[in-house]
Amino acid sequence: MINALIRQEAPETDVHNVFMSNSYVMEGNHHKMSHCLPPADDCPSIEALDKLNIAALVYRCGERITLEGANRSARILLNHFDPFEEDEPWHWYPDDKGDHPAHDWCLDDNAIEHGQAPRVRWLGFKGSQRRLALSLTGCRLASDGETTRIMLVLQDCTRQIVQHEELRRSQECISSIINATPMGICVLTEDGRFEMVNPAYCRFHGYEEHELIGRSFSMLVPYSSYHYLQCQHRGALGSGHGHTQQFGECELVARNGERHTVIVESVRIEGEDGRPRDVVFLVDISERKKLEMALEEKNVRLEYLATHDELTGIRNRRFGISSLEAALEQAERQGLEISVALLDIDHFKRVNDDYGHTVGDQVLQQFAEVLSRQLRVSDILVRWGGEEFMLILPGIDVSGAFQALERLRHSLALEYLSPRGLQVTFSAGIINARGMNCNDLVEGVDQKLYQAKGRGRDRIVF
Repeated sequence: MINALIRQEAPETDVHNVFMSNSYVMEGNHHKMSHCLPPADDCPSIEALDKLNIAALVYRCGERITLEGANRSARILLNHFDPFEEDEPWHWYPDDKGDHPAHDWCLDDNAIEHGQAPRVRWLGFKGSQRRLALSLTGCRLASDGETTRIMLVLQDCTRQIVQHEELRRSQECISSIINATPMGICVLTEDGRFEMVNPAYCRFHGYEEHELIGRSFSMLVPYSSYHYLQCQHRGALGSGHGHTQQFGECELVARNGERHTVIVESVRIEGEDGRPRDVVFLVDISERKKLEMALEEKNVRLEYLATHDELTGIRNRRFGISSLEAALEQAERQGLEISVALLDIDHFKRVNDDYGHTVGDQVLQQFAEVLSRQLRVSDILVRWGGEEFMLILPGIDVSGAFQALERLRHSLALEYLSPRGLQVTFSAGIINARGMNCNDLVEGVDQKLYQAKGRGRDRIVF
């Protein structure tokens, strides 16, 4: 699969694809070269091979191997036009077997009779850095029992060997990168089965590689997301080669049942069989989503605290002032009545002193609950500060406001607040707010509350 990910143009030769072992046995050339060579008994002179552009060397194999000659095609290939000395002007390697390539055809009768696949050997020139990779095929010309003449047919495959080595190194590099990257990567076939998964992908889902290969990606997808991802996969395969497709955010299920939020992106490629593949990249954003949710919750909380009293849960003074201003403007614009009341729990300091602030907080909470149950939807209850509460009553004159507060006062008399079962009363002042500005209204209603307290508390003054 790595080959498909870094696909390159194949070398233009019959020997481009099968290099094996340290000697690079090249099976792809076997048929081509065998057709070039006639049977050993009918082998022509090496000069005759020039007509076919076949390079050939002739060696005499006895106690030592000596070079007898080379045709013009071989001299051109080897770039050597001087007369050959007794020692050939090059080295053959790798020489891990410690033999000359002519030995392969000199000593192996079976290879001569049945043919032998071409072998690749490197040839290095003495006193030079130049090197050639040659595909060699041999035939026996003659033998007198002590010496044997061998013809080696040469084909330059340096470019193919170098390309193959570069491709191999590129494959190893890409493979190392894919295996080392922390991003989950997989390759899916047309029917959505795993063909390749990298270690990060396996770790992310809690599976071993062999547990995923050949299985459908649906094993990792919750039912609610399967149809969407299946459509995205088919769409990616139907696009052009190299097309990138973003699936967006989706959920995948790990082996332990834990759900992860990921961003999915895919690239369409062709596999080694020519069929389309989907290379899928996963970026885990689960932690980021958790942080986003926590931040969102915090923002909601801050927004709530900006308009609500944290202890009682009703509107706070800041919201109460803006709501009061808006209600006054609306009443003035529409010609409606509007009343405002300011309530204060009687002798609340005694509750704190006698029972502690925890009980005092419970009394405030339940006092707000009792009042909230008795109000209309349009009424606004505000914790004004401490034990003071403001009540904004749109569309009601002072008389109607007085009746509403009396109902509240009687309802409160039936309530036992806090685990201590305390009963409390309140004093209140009411003012007709129509036509007043906010500051004058607050000052006026505060005076009415002061009068209620001065008259003995547990009463309403307007």
